Amino acid sequence: MVTGVPDDHAGASEPEVPDKAGVPAGPARPEAGDPAPPRAADGGGAEAGAPGSAAGGRPVDPARLSDVDLATAVIEGRATVDATTARWVLLVGEFDRRSLWLADGAVSAAAWLRRECRINAPTSTHLLTVARALRDLPATRDAFTTGTISFEHVRAIAPSLGGGRVDLARRADPIFARAAAWMTPRQVARVVSTWTDIADA
Repeated sequence: MVTGVPDDHAGASEPEVPDKAGVPAGPARPEAGDPAPPRAADGGGAEAGAPGSAAGGRPVDPARLSDVDLATAVIEGRATVDATTARWVLLVGEFDRRSLWLADGAVSAAAWLRRECRINAPTSTHLLTVARALRDLPATRDAFTTGTISFEHVRAIAPSLGGGRVDLARRADPIFARAAAWMTPRQVARVVSTWTDIADA
């Protein structure tokens, strides 16, 4: 279930993450447009030897991981969550595009999601906003599906399409996607807000 939204406390300073001696920052997330990492030869789940999983992709008790493997597993796990969420959001977007919710007698796609997926009202609206935005933002979509950026990042980029700015937003899309790869959603929202002010001037 998608519940994350960009932090509303605009203007608050970003928290600093203290370094831990002996624990590297971990592997960088893939850049937008980078190829997806290769899957295991048997096609079954995580690659053998990956942090946080045993042979065959079975999960390992986090308490048994070394400091380095635990830090790596946290980073890679988040990217996996984002990529999986992206695939689900794309399914929702196609479901919405086909108006399949009408067949069930729902009054809207949001209402259908609230009923069938047990999603709160604000979240269902945000979900559809993101799903619809991905149709016009190919670079952002690619970054999302590879786990490079999160649902919250896409939600921050989506307002760029409003106010008749679709063509301009499409041209700016690669810039937004690459910036989101190293910014927090709150920072991306500020960038997009500044961009829309300039585009509307």
